[in-house]
Amino acid sequence: MADLGEQLESYTETPYFLFNPDRSDMRQADRNASVQDITTYIYQSLIDFQGKWEASDRTVWIITMPNARYLKAGDKIKNITTSEVYTIESVLDKYTKLIRLTTGTTAPASGDVLELTNDNMVNFVSGYPMEYKEKTTWDDWVDTVTFRVKRKEPGTIGKHPFDPPTEIKPRVREERIDPDYDDCHIQILGQWFDVLIQFDCWAKTNNRCDDLIEWFEDFVYKYTWVWKKNGVNEILYWMRTPDEEISKWRNDLAFRSVLYYFRTEKLVTIREHDFKQIDLYLELSNTVPSGFYGAGYDEIAASGLTEVIDLGFEETYT
Repeated sequence: MADLGEQLESYTETPYFLFNPDRSDMRQADRNASVQDITTYIYQSLIDFQGKWEASDRTVWIITMPNARYLKAGDKIKNITTSEVYTIESVLDKYTKLIRLTTGTTAPASGDVLELTNDNMVNFVSGYPMEYKEKTTWDDWVDTVTFRVKRKEPGTIGKHPFDPPTEIKPRVREERIDPDYDDCHIQILGQWFDVLIQFDCWAKTNNRCDDLIEWFEDFVYKYTWVWKKNGVNEILYWMRTPDEEISKWRNDLAFRSVLYYFRTEKLVTIREHDFKQIDLYLELSNTVPSGFYGAGYDEIAASGLTEVIDLGFEETYT
């Protein structure tokens, strides 16, 4: 998995992962992702997804970028590996995304990571941000995906999302000895959350919007294992809402919405001192032994009995 604060892993279409499902490093995570972490992961993966490229059999300066949605002459492409910046000289095939780069110092080589600039990438922003709405005009509009939390509840401990019973408060997950303090122990508490996030795909036309949401669903499917590996417990396709066309950002835009279910966990650690001493104080409200009364004793009936069993004590030595 990626180091904290570092770029996430990239998806791969090789069959290796399909035939090796038991690898522990592909199934386990050392962290828990929050809703904010999830949206950050999606943003980082979208950049990686759109920058995917393949070499052609013509020349090293002709490549394909199958996941890019905006490619036109004059656009810039950054080589993150070598710090080289390329310019698209021409688009040879807009369907296969075959492009020719202007000749530079170093051509992209196998293993190099390319990244599109902001002008030719799909935008991914929180739902209806005011700053973005005011600065964007109809002419420079690019395909946009917005997100918003539709529902968040204490997580189920049953089989199906949102079904009772739910974990309404943190519960103890684990207890361990404190490595820093010998007289303390660490208690780890956790709580599950079921979350629905709605993704709205915006485009100028209905046809382009239909293509955008299919493109986004394919993207989520390919990167699901990456996000789960980095702390998201579960990701499920929830539903696609009815298609709509609505006036937003001062123009009529088509949009399509899809909801995904995410299962997250909140962990809290508590340090507690170990027990060193237990003090007990006992007091008897009845000083007379149960089952006796007679000479030297008050007239108290036997506990639970209706007749006297003995009339007194007698010590016997052997």
